[in-house]
Amino acid sequence: MTRPPLLAFFGHHKCASTWIHNIVDAVCVEAGWRRDYLYGEHLFKGDLAAHVAANKLDWISYVNADAKHLARLPALRGFHIVRDPRDLVVSAYFSHRNSHPTHAWPELIPHRETLTRLDKREGLLAEIEFSGQFLVQMDSWDYARPDVLELKQEQFTKDPYRGFLEVFRFLGVLDESHYNKARWLPYLLRSALNITNLKSSGLQPLRAPFDSIPGERLLGVVYDNRFEKFSEGRDKGKENVKSHYRKGAGGDWINHFEPVHVEAFKRRWNALVLKLGYESNPDWSLPSSNAPAASARR
Repeated sequence: MTRPPLLAFFGHHKCASTWIHNIVDAVCVEAGWRRDYLYGEHLFKGDLAAHVAANKLDWISYVNADAKHLARLPALRGFHIVRDPRDLVVSAYFSHRNSHPTHAWPELIPHRETLTRLDKREGLLAEIEFSGQFLVQMDSWDYARPDVLELKQEQFTKDPYRGFLEVFRFLGVLDESHYNKARWLPYLLRSALNITNLKSSGLQPLRAPFDSIPGERLLGVVYDNRFEKFSEGRDKGKENVKSHYRKGAGGDWINHFEPVHVEAFKRRWNALVLKLGYESNPDWSLPSSNAPAASARR
């Protein structure tokens, strides 16, 4: 099995990108793959292909992915994660207001001050506007690339073990053969060398990259990064608005949007919701059972 020249995860803000990157990063370290986490074009000076070549990268995790930067990349295999744009806005509202780090994103500071000053109704309207910078990247993405597996966060996180097996199988780097003790020992020794190599630049010549990763080992990494571990024991669906891992459940927008948010969202992003398949009717609205609750939250 020969590894593709470049492997890639393409994501967007508030689309489980931190969690996915943590798993990918652990796999890359163990496999000896040179990788980089890129969340903005300033990190590659506007030329992603040159950055990949200069750093001899095997894997890129490109969050806030803008399709215009992919044109000159070498042959690759990748996967791309999206979510319901309405859930993205709600997740962003709570994250930007309460928990998202600002040390590498000073532009968030005045927006957080705005959200703190506004009530929830006005804050969500402000967030629809602010998060447009992320939704426009999702809207301009090329969803027809045969070398990129398209996935939705809602299905992917529902069964992450199956999801990551599907991804690594698509990438062509999943070893599904049986590993007995005789095979595990050299694997563990070689992966230990790769991990040590990461911590000491002087050991670069001793890097021993794998072409693939055993399925059992991949599942172990996914387990080590399960939602419950980082949410302080909360199950998915149980909310902590102060946590970066707030809820982990899809469809939450119906619990927070009011008719005014629906109308504001539809004016700018209705076509995106339809294109991604989250609605089939352009005249979608809040479920009738949610209307009284929305009024009560005003």
